[in-house]
Parts: sequence; C-alpha cells; structure tokens
Amino acid sequence: MAEDYSYLGSGIVLIREWNSGLPFEEVGNVSAFAVAPQSTAVELADYQNPGGGVANSVDRVTGYNLSYTFHDFNAANFARVTRGKSTDVAAATVTDEVATAVVGAYVPLSRIASEITDVKPSTGSTAYQAGKDYRLERGMLFIPAGSTIPAPVAGAPNVKVTFKHAALGQVEAAITSQKYYEMQFIGANEARGGKMVRLVCHKVTGGVIESMGLIGTEFGSGSVPGKLVKDVAKATGPDKSAYFYWQQEK
Repeated sequence: MAEDYSYLGSGIVLIREWNSGLPFEEVGNVSAFAVAPQSTAVELADYQNPGGGVANSVDRVTGYNLSYTFHDFNAANFARVTRGKSTDVAAATVTDEVATAVVGAYVPLSRIASEITDVKPSTGSTAYQAGKDYRLERGMLFIPAGSTIPAPVAGAPNVKVTFKHAALGQVEAAITSQKYYEMQFIGANEARGGKMVRLVCHKVTGGVIESMGLIGTEFGSGSVPGKLVKDVAKATGPDKSAYFYWQQEK
C-alpha cells in the first residue's frame, strides 16, 4: 500500500534581499504562501479532418507567480511592500514644534504624542492651561470649546507645542526602486505527523501590497503578489533549478 502523502501545512516564511548575504528575517504570522506556475498552450490544429480538433499541443511555462499574506503590521514588512524604507525612531521629547490650533479641532503633530508637556503662543512664553485650553487625544493635540487659544491669522501657526513620544517605527513609502528577495518557507505537514517541509525560492520580485486595510471588522492582512525570476547562479547543473526547490522529510 502506498504511503499517504496528504498535506496540511503551517510554518514560517523567511526573507532577505537577494544576494545580500544578510541574515534572513521572519515575516511573522503568514496565513497564505503559494507558488503558482503560469502556462500557455501552443496548439497545432488538425487540418486533416473537416471536424477540426487539435493535432498536437504543448504547454509552455510562462512564469511562476508567488504570493503571500502577512498579518504582522510592522515597519519592516510595510517597507518591503511599499517600496519604502523603515527607520527606528527613539523615544524623545520634541520642543516648541509650531502648529496651527483651532478650537474644536485636532492638531496632528510630527510624531504620535504620548504626553504633551507644554503649549504656548507661537510668539510668546506664557503657557496655556492643560485640560482647559488643550488636551492630548489620540496622540494629537486637541483644542476644546472654551479654550483661550486665539484663532490663527490666515492659517499661520499660532502655538508652540512641547511633547513626548514613545519609540516608533516609521516607513517612508515609495522612495526606492523594486528589489529582489530570497524567500524560504519552512513548515510542518500536520497531515503526516508534523514531518518537516521546505520551499526555497532563489529570486523573487519585490511585490507591492494590494491594499492597506486599516479599518475593518477582522484582523488586518496584507496580500502581496510577486514573481519568481531566473537566478542563473543557482542552475549549477542540468538537475539544478534556477527558480526554486522543495524538500520534505520522508
């Protein structure tokens, strides 16, 4: 009787820039990871019979698509899929940041504020009163009704804000060109008692996230389409793939 090779998988996805020699980074919680070969049929029609038909057909592989869906919304993952760069911003205090404050409105600051320690006129030094003239809400400065902060003139800054912020991860999107990556899936086949499996992709185009759903009723996910392209350095012999290989425990 043939051995059962049913498959039900789970595991981790590792990634690094192609040919960088850097350590692999874990993408985090990934709910989908798939390689999908693409093909087109080259057909020769049967011209010998009036009923037509196909005399011969060859399926030509036109490419290999790779897609994955991640759920860890961290700066490194977002930077890869938005053609961006991530930066770690240390916790600090920002002093006398100028802003335009209007009664009844939020005032976004340059960082997500964890504490506002001082608000004063843009041209003065007398501090406004916390709670009465301003509040910290949603990481921003908020000006409540009854505040003594005067309306700005022609939209010009009218306050200086000193605030603290926690350590932050920041991504500046759409500032880099496409990159190539090496990716590996290391998993366990639960249908075979947890035997290990592995898929190694030699060169993957850095796909762009399909959408960034930041409000919803379910956990956030980022779906990223990409492609496998030929890495000639990996094709070291007639039996070595330039695209990917699969390993599994017997």
